[in-house]
Amino acid sequence: MLRMAVGRGDELDPEEAIASAIDGCRSSLAGQTPQAGMLFSAFDSFDPIILDRVREAFPGVSVMGTTSAAEISSDGFAEDSITLALFASDEIDISTGLGVGLGQDVDAACREAVGQALAVTTRKPRICIVLTEGFAIDPQHTLDAMARALPDGVVMVGGTSAGHDFSHVVPSYQFRDDRVAQDGVAILLLSGPVRHSMAVGTGWRPIGSPGVVTGSRYGALEEIDGRPALAFIARYLDTTGPATFGNPLAFVEAGVEEAYLRAIQGSDPATGAVFMGGSIPVGASVQLTTAASDDILTGTENALHRAADGFPAGSPPEAALIFSCAVRQFVLGSRTRVEADLARSVLGPTVPIAGLYCYGEIGPVRGAATSRFLNETFIALLLGT
Repeated sequence: MLRMAVGRGDELDPEEAIASAIDGCRSSLAGQTPQAGMLFSAFDSFDPIILDRVREAFPGVSVMGTTSAAEISSDGFAEDSITLALFASDEIDISTGLGVGLGQDVDAACREAVGQALAVTTRKPRICIVLTEGFAIDPQHTLDAMARALPDGVVMVGGTSAGHDFSHVVPSYQFRDDRVAQDGVAILLLSGPVRHSMAVGTGWRPIGSPGVVTGSRYGALEEIDGRPALAFIARYLDTTGPATFGNPLAFVEAGVEEAYLRAIQGSDPATGAVFMGGSIPVGASVQLTTAASDDILTGTENALHRAADGFPAGSPPEAALIFSCAVRQFVLGSRTRVEADLARSVLGPTVPIAGLYCYGEIGPVRGAATSRFLNETFIALLLGT
């Protein structure tokens, strides 16, 4: 058995909001004692006092989490809210960890988080939920360091923390129990016989001819086919920045089977560099994409169906975690709530749901040895026993 109790509070006062979330979890737990949990808080709703209130309500229960651009709960989509998800199981160990100082020593930070989570379980780790700061260091470096710190075979999924808005991306907060960081990685580890399925969707489709990346660094694409990257983009787009969030770059790494996305964030006309959320390695094949809002939501629905259809036979999923991109929220606007509605429709009325909108997502890519840092992507993770 795995139970995920979910509560949400959307009151303006953080203490009132967390009180509502705690009440919702207590009702869903139906007397069971949770082991650990996750908390997603809108940046403007976050106050360390909410962590104190969770510890007071559930003594000895370790809770990790992060600030979010928007939240998803069993009640649907919300902005400026707090979502609390608590896990109870008699078969699976659920533990947490927090490492800090990503920009100083990413390996040490990841070992710290993993060490804390492994210290309280003797079962085999299976799934690691990763919530990390996304600007102190290339998030892919964090994921590579997490892969080195974790035992072999652990699936990593999650997202990067959200700040106030796209114009003020730092600071953001990662936390565990009474510890709050601005350059940290928080994890929730599920160990033992947990059953799961996961699917990734976008909805974007490629347009135009592909090119090969010949110059790149973290945060900037410098050359495509030996020419300034901006020249490649300018064949299709007049400007770069928020207006081009609807046209991310799809790329395929050398030796990897599947494309994933990078959001275009701006450019430098003087150098021809195109700024992006993350990095694209030299040698990758890159192509511009396009999508209407219906296409994006079709990507959401397809991912949910694939996750549901792929869940191991024998018993239904007992929990669903959603990680979606803040850029999807930006592009979809008032239709963003449809993603949560689709999750409820596809998964049915009884599966508890918790999730957040991130500044980048973490999930598998076919042919890649470790999980990848993604942009503009929707991820559904289903859990059960």
